[in-house]
Amino acid sequence: MVKSLNNDVLSKVDEIVKYIEESDDYRKYKEIEKKLENNSEIMDKVNSIKSIQKEIVKLEVEKKDISDLEKAIEDILSILNTCPIYQEYIYLQEDLNNTFQSIKNIIETYINDNLK
Repeated sequence: MVKSLNNDVLSKVDEIVKYIEESDDYRKYKEIEKKLENNSEIMDKVNSIKSIQKEIVKLEVEKKDISDLEKAIEDILSILNTCPIYQEYIYLQEDLNNTFQSIKNIIETYINDNLK
């Protein structure tokens, strides 16, 4: 029975994933993501932020000042935020994250309401 239930649940999850993958927002997000990956200027800035974030984590463990590094990230982000393609990417990413959160909440509510 458990195996059958797992298969049923996975089947429904596959339907949800397919629905998301076929959505216009997801397709556009993936399209923009590819464009960003091919834009060396933007990717250099994104990779710089990731590198600085790693350094911040290391310095936080050592209880050292990170304000200069945080300022560097803010500066890079302000540059990135002037790029329309990056802005659209972030907007779509947030929109998709909200969609995922909504799906999660719907499932949780449904389960909680039906297992009382």
